[in-house]
Amino acid sequence: MASKSNGAILYRGPSMLDGAPIVVIAVGLNTKSKNSKTGGMLQTYILRDDIGPTAAIRQGKDASICGDCIHRGDGTGKGRTCYVNVGQGVLVVYKAYKRGVYDDLTRLFTGDLFHYMRAIGRGRLVRLGAYGDPAAVPCVIWDALTSESVGYTGYTHQWRNPRFANLTILKRLCMASADTPEEAQLAQENGWRTFRVAMPSHTPRMANESICPASAEAGRKLTCATCVACGGLGRGDTPRRGSIVIQAHGGTAVMANVRKRDQLEAA
Repeated sequence: MASKSNGAILYRGPSMLDGAPIVVIAVGLNTKSKNSKTGGMLQTYILRDDIGPTAAIRQGKDASICGDCIHRGDGTGKGRTCYVNVGQGVLVVYKAYKRGVYDDLTRLFTGDLFHYMRAIGRGRLVRLGAYGDPAAVPCVIWDALTSESVGYTGYTHQWRNPRFANLTILKRLCMASADTPEEAQLAQENGWRTFRVAMPSHTPRMANESICPASAEAGRKLTCATCVACGGLGRGDTPRRGSIVIQAHGGTAVMANVRKRDQLEAA
């Protein structure tokens, strides 16, 4: 799809989590991402439509796009263990959106919208939720965007939510985000592949897990774009197998909160 803009608005509407207004923006249409961990993937951002991402965190309104993810902290921005630095890339995308920088595909008829989304993802590697939980968005959006892609990654904390727990397309697109070995085991028993973020005191690797090759502990042997292992069960007839683990990571403040949470949980 030819476009002068480096991004496009794929969805504007209610969050599937709480009904609040959200927007989905794909970035990297013309200029590939410079993210050293993910590589040059098409990045998608799930944001509140009516409030900036940093303010949403302070007011607890990020639940509309992150659900009950433990890494949100206490709902006021304190105690966050999320590795995403919202004040940088996420905020830049939101401000660009409010300035009208991105092509608005939602103005097209539904049939045309899905046609363009397939074109956007065609032959590309797609990251579902560079920020935000893909479950907040109607799965038809992701289905169209990934239908002709060469690979994708996605993660959801909604695997225990009864509304999403048995949603086949979400299992095919996303890994279940697990935060303890027990959570990982439970998700796997319910048919999910898992991506576990291990705290310092947790089991570093279980028998059915591989260490994320893009992680520091694995020596950053690959990027997400060259690995693409975190694509859920996959779109093929034979479900993909195996799960992934990574050590909790992030900036200085994030890691300080990681250590605090780990100590409280271990007490």
